[in-house]
Amino acid sequence: MLETAFNCPLPLAHWSLIDLAPILGEQLGLPVWADNVARTAALAEAIFGVGRNVADFAYIAHLHGYGGGLVSGGMPFRGSFGNAGEYSVLFGRQDYDDRPALSRLLQHLHAKGHSDLTLKDLKKESLVDLDGVAEWLDRVAPAHNQAINAICAVFDPALIVLGGELPHSLAGMLIERTEFNNLPRHGVLRDVPSLAVAQVVDAPGAIGAALIPLFETVL
Repeated sequence: MLETAFNCPLPLAHWSLIDLAPILGEQLGLPVWADNVARTAALAEAIFGVGRNVADFAYIAHLHGYGGGLVSGGMPFRGSFGNAGEYSVLFGRQDYDDRPALSRLLQHLHAKGHSDLTLKDLKKESLVDLDGVAEWLDRVAPAHNQAINAICAVFDPALIVLGGELPHSLAGMLIERTEFNNLPRHGVLRDVPSLAVAQVVDAPGAIGAALIPLFETVL
């Protein structure tokens, strides 16, 4: 049984710590599963995106917050407490604002005079041309690299996918700024994962959520 109570980010704070699946199941008269949107997006990428070609990959979900999901052996990996892929835990309070979370990009662009922008606007590929975007990418690159290297060290995937609501242009610019901690040992570098932009871009969390009953009952 999945953990169905979540401590949600600010936009969904009113849903926090509520055991959702039993409540919705009773109302609908049907079995209901609930999961983290970043993890369901990873599942969608595993079935329909670049992840379908590898057994083990990590998905980074650039949403209001900064999290993701892990797929191991073709199946979602949740961890003992359902927190696998909570990359924000890597950062202390002093570094929290420099995560590559889209809420932080939105705040940065508001301060640059683009006060009319919303989170929905950040999906547009034309975003890359706005004043302040390249500056923000340079600012968050160290945190991005910290997360990438932590994933490599702990999970050792074949692939790391940049997804969520991040437009392809920004994902590509983050990939260009990626630096692996890969010091040679006896003159030999270790293998590192490939980096890719998510292929499932339209509601990946919803697509993955629709797959959960199939995985939980059949696969």
